[in-house]
Amino acid sequence: VEHYESGEPCAVGEIGKILVKGDNVMKGYFDDFEQTTLSIRHGWYDTGDMGYLDAEGYLWHVGRLKRFLKVGGEMVSLTRVEDVLEKLLPPDVECCVVEVPDSLRGSRIVAAITQPIDEKGTLKKMSEQLPNIAMPSKFVVMPELPKAGSGKIDFRTITERVRDIVQSQ
Repeated sequence: VEHYESGEPCAVGEIGKILVKGDNVMKGYFDDFEQTTLSIRHGWYDTGDMGYLDAEGYLWHVGRLKRFLKVGGEMVSLTRVEDVLEKLLPPDVECCVVEVPDSLRGSRIVAAITQPIDEKGTLKKMSEQLPNIAMPSKFVVMPELPKAGSGKIDFRTITERVRDIVQSQ
C-alpha cells in the first residue's frame, strides 16, 4: 500500500493505493502501451483500489480510488459517506454520493436521492459519524437512479446528471 501522492509506503492503518506484484499478475494491456504505462510501474500493478494494512499485515479494501475525493488535503471516501447516509434514509429511498466541481473549493460532495427527505435532520445525524469535510453540501432529488446492466447503481451516469443539474441551478 503506497501513499496516493508521494508513492511512499503507508504506515500501518494509513489508507493508500493498493499495488500488487508477482508472477500471477498481468504484464500489461494487449496492444495498449499507454494504458500499460499508466497502470504498471516498476513491475507493480496499480489496482485502482484503496486500502490499508493492519498491525497483523492483513490488507483491508476500503473502495475504488475513483470513489475518493481530496478535500483540504485529506482523502474522503464517497462510499463511506454513502454508507452513513443510506442507514439514515427511509427503506424506499436510494442514494448515490458524488463529487461536483466547485469554482471556490475545487469540488464538493453532493448526494443524489430518489425522494425528498428531512435534509437538516439527516445532516445533523450524519455529522455524528463523519467529519465536516465529508458532509454533502447539497441534496439533489432524482426520482430514479440509473442502474448498470448488473443492477448496481451507475455511478458514472449519476455523476454526469448531478453535475448538469447543479451547474444549471
